[in-house]
Amino acid sequence: MSAGHRTENVSELVDLGRVPGPNRLLVERHRPLRFRTPYHHHTSIEINFLQGCQLEYSFSGRSVPLLPNRITVFWGAVPHCVTDVEGVGVITNVYLSLGQLLNWSLPSAMVKAVLTGCVICAKAGTESDAHLFDRLFSERVRDDVAWRRLHLAEIEARLRRIALEGWDSVLGSDGDRRRLIAPAVSMHHVESMIRFIADNYSRRIRVGEIVGSVNLSPGHAMKLFRQIMGRSIKEYLTHMRLSHARMLLYETDAKIVSIAYDSGFRSLSSFYEAFVSIYGVSPGRYRKDHRTLKARP
Repeated sequence: MSAGHRTENVSELVDLGRVPGPNRLLVERHRPLRFRTPYHHHTSIEINFLQGCQLEYSFSGRSVPLLPNRITVFWGAVPHCVTDVEGVGVITNVYLSLGQLLNWSLPSAMVKAVLTGCVICAKAGTESDAHLFDRLFSERVRDDVAWRRLHLAEIEARLRRIALEGWDSVLGSDGDRRRLIAPAVSMHHVESMIRFIADNYSRRIRVGEIVGSVNLSPGHAMKLFRQIMGRSIKEYLTHMRLSHARMLLYETDAKIVSIAYDSGFRSLSSFYEAFVSIYGVSPGRYRKDHRTLKARP
């Protein structure tokens, strides 16, 4: 791929600072503002809690409202940013590693929803949620093992309650809620492949490289991935590439051929074929339609 096919500053979208290590979490709090950088993405699980305001996220150009006092959970691998803020308040962000989420063996419907790109939120907030996130923020400096275990246990318990009470899917579809029965070691193999895809999808990687990131036979790795994720490795890789391309179409003026190569497609024709197959319109039409919607007051 020639240098002329690269869009500028694409690498800056990867946020490496929000990926905590095993058995750790990262807690931040700030007044939400529109991000100066167009979009960012990271391979950690993001749990948000708004107090005193509401905001609007964009996930690769798709608008998602976040309401106050309701816990929101999503996987940060999809490019996202804040596009609007209403009111003056704070947002508390908790970041967990993907491995941590899988270690908890939460109900499979919830895990599948998050890993397939859904943004889910609790059906209702409680006063105890505000206390929980206030406490997590105030105690974030307590970084010894015992405190980390306590904080992780509190988050796990709250997510389990959301799974039992049900959640609203504010982006995407939780689709088929069949029970996925897979041992922890299988989930970790899939996690490794997902992480490899998230870190490398903008390169021209092949399925063989992805299954090579785990110590399994190619056939078994592909079968395991489909069993747990509900789609093939190739389909998931294409999904990640199209999410990145959709963000670039929405946010930048880059040429479509540059977007195709920057999103990891091997040719302009393969990009068009995949895009039209999923979204029903050409990339150019998608950009025009969404720029029109974006310009509306």
